[in-house]
Amino acid sequence: MEESPAYALIRQGMALREQGRPAEARALLEGLIAGVEGGGDPYAKVFLAHSLADVQETAEDELAWDLRTLAFFDELTDELAVERGNPGGRDALLPSLHLNLAEDYWRLGDDGSARRHFTLGRAHLGALADDAYGDSIREAFRLAAADHQDVPDVLE
Repeated sequence: MEESPAYALIRQGMALREQGRPAEARALLEGLIAGVEGGGDPYAKVFLAHSLADVQETAEDELAWDLRTLAFFDELTDELAVERGNPGGRDALLPSLHLNLAEDYWRLGDDGSARRHFTLGRAHLGALADDAYGDSIREAFRLAAADHQDVPDVLE
């Protein structure tokens, strides 16, 4: 499957977020929703929703987009995830997604749901590649475990 032009725009939105311009990123990404969600590329749907979650103003809105990402995830195949640069397939996307959900729930005071998603994400850490992205996600889990004493350390 050829990569949609939406990917470049999603990456541009992520770059705006990294530059501290979340409102501009959100506006750019929101303009892609109809086209991406109406299209036939499940990876683009996951990528867009996951990116939109990161630029929301409230924890409730971030949670809504992370849950939307999880719903789109069911459409994604291992083959497409690998084709889009995830050598661990679709399972390599789950640690980040579940950690984001855990953080959303912690911010909203739902510690039980947060621990559940932390545990689900941690169970898929082995799917991450041994690269900078994988290292960053593993480190994010270590930091979350240190911040939330109610979850076991990732390295246990």
